[in-house]
Amino acid sequence: MGGTVEVSGLTKSYGRQNIWHDVSLTLPAGEITALLGPSGTGKSVFLKSIIGLVEPEQGSILVDGVDMVAANEAQRLELRKKFGVLFQDGALFGSMSVYENVAFPLRKHTRLKEHQIRKRALEKLDLVGLIGQEHKVPAEISGGMKKRAGLARSLITDPEIILVDEPDSGLDPVRTSNLAQLLAEVNAATDATMLVVTHNIELSRTLPDNLGMLYLRELVMFGPREEFLLTDHPVVSQFMSGDPDGPIGMSEEADHGRRDLLAEPEYPGGVALMSSAARSIEVLPRQLMPRSGAGRAGAVRHRERVAAGTAPLYVAEDDDRDRVAAIPGQHLATRALQATGDLYALGLDTLRMGVRRPFAAREALEQFWFVVSVSWLPAILIAIPFGAVIALQLGTLTVQVGAQSFTGAASVLAVVQQAAPIVTCLVIAGAGGAAICADLGSRTIRDEIAAMRVVGLSPVQQLVVPRTLACVVAAVLLNGLVAVVGVLGGYFFNVIVQDGTPGAYLSSFTALAQLQDLWVGAIKAVIFGFIAGVVACYRGLNTAPGPKGVGESVNQSVVITFLLTFFVNSVITTLYLQLFPGKGA
Repeated sequence: MGGTVEVSGLTKSYGRQNIWHDVSLTLPAGEITALLGPSGTGKSVFLKSIIGLVEPEQGSILVDGVDMVAANEAQRLELRKKFGVLFQDGALFGSMSVYENVAFPLRKHTRLKEHQIRKRALEKLDLVGLIGQEHKVPAEISGGMKKRAGLARSLITDPEIILVDEPDSGLDPVRTSNLAQLLAEVNAATDATMLVVTHNIELSRTLPDNLGMLYLRELVMFGPREEFLLTDHPVVSQFMSGDPDGPIGMSEEADHGRRDLLAEPEYPGGVALMSSAARSIEVLPRQLMPRSGAGRAGAVRHRERVAAGTAPLYVAEDDDRDRVAAIPGQHLATRALQATGDLYALGLDTLRMGVRRPFAAREALEQFWFVVSVSWLPAILIAIPFGAVIALQLGTLTVQVGAQSFTGAASVLAVVQQAAPIVTCLVIAGAGGAAICADLGSRTIRDEIAAMRVVGLSPVQQLVVPRTLACVVAAVLLNGLVAVVGVLGGYFFNVIVQDGTPGAYLSSFTALAQLQDLWVGAIKAVIFGFIAGVVACYRGLNTAPGPKGVGESVNQSVVITFLLTFFVNSVITTLYLQLFPGKGA
């Protein structure tokens, strides 16, 4: 029998917008439950809260007795091994073939030999009808195939709890029906507890044992399919019949002004705007059964619960709706402080997991090569005018005060300590960091990051650590390159343009500079590279949905990196001048 999930008093907000409040329900073990609701009511957010991908502000989610909300990330990683999740778009890893996607959880969490892994993976692929497509990458298959491949991956570890997000999204009616049939077969074979999030009326009428509906930021009804479908509740009846007349309008915002329509049908306000077709469903639709003829143990237990009267129908009261409307969201200042804390925490986690095994060495090497390849040429092109401007400005100043012999020392120290690490960071943030943010942001909105967390892997260890390390190493090497090019550029303009003495330019630097003057530039490069990598990863992992969200995250990552770089640079320079007075630049 599948695992148990007990949700109590769950509340979630994004910023000042409350998504839903005080949601309580229990997923009966081994049974199929469907969660319905108009678009934008937070169904997918609820599903991700159960798996621990979204953190509610209040409430508890007990998974086999362990609270997913109160658990730390290590405990959540362990709890997620009980789950299999089919995301809305499949959430396949784009760099892997279909077969590798399905086999991935077994390779990470078992010690099975490759031939054993292959046997089990092919069994699941055969179950979802993808034999012959296993060699293709996700970009080469259709949306329906991606969804079926995602289902195969979710089943590969024989989970106790299966969560399915919008299985009908992007599918035609025939394939939606086939997928629903497949879910029934899976439940019969595994007796797993299943939650299906959908707004497909036909699927919700025929597949589940239990039904719930989210609307106006609350759970308006939850209970056995037999009672749910025959209710005359105005919201549920309108939704299940697809009637345009009733409480549900074109948007959640508009619906808040129509609360009088949420009265029970006997109230005049509720009856007047509802057609007879929307009031109730007169005949209970036939429930979908496995084609194999296998009985569903969950369905048997469900009928026993209904017969015994231990499966009551929950209906929200009117005073609950009034209380929901008063729930405040987070203030802007609170969100800013939380984001700052989250960024700081990600930096600490990156340092902590950087020394843990297994280390993604190949990923780090690939990212390092990428960052260097897109950054070295812009760094050189920026370093030449930087060195020239510094040399020209300082050369002009030293001539005015009669200290022309110190031009070289001042120019080189300025380039080595200030210009080189700053230019390096700006280039890495604007080129490599922006690409890293866009890549992780795209993976986030495709649910690839969520899928990684579901299979028990830490995105920090697998993605953030190698990318941040790549930025740090690239920053150190590019810092040296920029310093050399900047010094040469300054030397050329000082000698050619300002008629400086060639020997004096470098001799003054060697006479006045100390070893720590060179070290401070390298240390800054390490710190700035770390900042660029962590900020890019943070914004990518926390991007808003859609292409616009990715674009905004890229822009924010560059701006935040610039601001942090200049702030940290001023702090380091001040400390250096205090520790080494007379030696700094």
